[in-house]
Amino acid sequence: MIELGKSSELRFHALLDTNRKGQVKVVKISLVNPGEEIRNALETYQGVAKMLALQFVEVNDNGGIILPYTSKQIESTLILEMERFEQIIRIKGRKRKTLYSLMLLVSHDITSSSRKLKKKTRELEHEIIQLKLEIKELLDLVDKMEEIKESFRAPFDAITDLIVSFDQNGNVLIINQASVDWFGRDPRQMVRRKCKNILNQDVMPIIKQVCQSKMTHTIEKVVDNRILDIRYIPITNRKSGASEVVMLAQDITARRQTEETLVKDGRNQGVVIMGGTVRHILNSSLQAILGFSQLGLSNYNWPKETMVKYLRLIERTAQRMKKEINKIGEQKEFKTTRYISVPNTDDCKEILELE
Repeated sequence: MIELGKSSELRFHALLDTNRKGQVKVVKISLVNPGEEIRNALETYQGVAKMLALQFVEVNDNGGIILPYTSKQIESTLILEMERFEQIIRIKGRKRKTLYSLMLLVSHDITSSSRKLKKKTRELEHEIIQLKLEIKELLDLVDKMEEIKESFRAPFDAITDLIVSFDQNGNVLIINQASVDWFGRDPRQMVRRKCKNILNQDVMPIIKQVCQSKMTHTIEKVVDNRILDIRYIPITNRKSGASEVVMLAQDITARRQTEETLVKDGRNQGVVIMGGTVRHILNSSLQAILGFSQLGLSNYNWPKETMVKYLRLIERTAQRMKKEINKIGEQKEFKTTRYISVPNTDDCKEILELE
């Protein structure tokens, strides 16, 4: 119907005329000290005041006015109250006319406002309780997150290899405790700072290359008499979707020395195996040659065919020995050779290689 500001009110004077037919007529409506809000829509509020005055009174059979109440709720938040009532008698000639003067006030219903305020207060109290529960849950979640964070940090910092995470612009996002041993600087001194040079490397071109190619970049570099294996690994931040690069630096000096020692030991072992193989071939072949020679030089009068056979066996054994020595010289890996005796050669035992 009407709108009033929180602190405004509508006070008006209504002059009423009645008759025996139960009709009421508003003779005059006057707004009392209207505010600026009301003055800007004066005609509208005068019309509303006239309608409210007519609704506030009733007329009896004698044309007298009846006031069924002193206040009336007109909207959910507004109340209409009677401040003053007067009966005015006007005499014109012999005629006597009775008019009624009412002073009415439209204002905010304090009781209704109070009920709404209490309801709103209860709602706010309920929200506060819910917020407290949510805050407690959030605090518990933060504690759990801190525990998880610590469970990751402990093994992360226990790694002696250097681990550094960069964003695309070269800013350090994460670095493990190994930075103290590698650089003599605490991780908190390096996080969120831009590092252009690490381990004698200009890292920015490498970071850009890895972010663009999405391929791991590996470098082996000697720094301060240490052999370092440095890898730049591309990753994607699951939360932001941004590309990042993790640098993993390992000191492989001891490993390289161990590898060189193993290679040297392997060579020595190869020489030993080769010596044993040569010794075996020479011993077996020379034993055969020596045996056949001794048979041929014995006092026994061997037939010519037998002597020729002995000589051929001696020659074949010498050729085999030469062939085996040449094969050993061509080998990249040294292997031993086993031999067996061929059956059905009782008169002279022929030595052959076992495949």
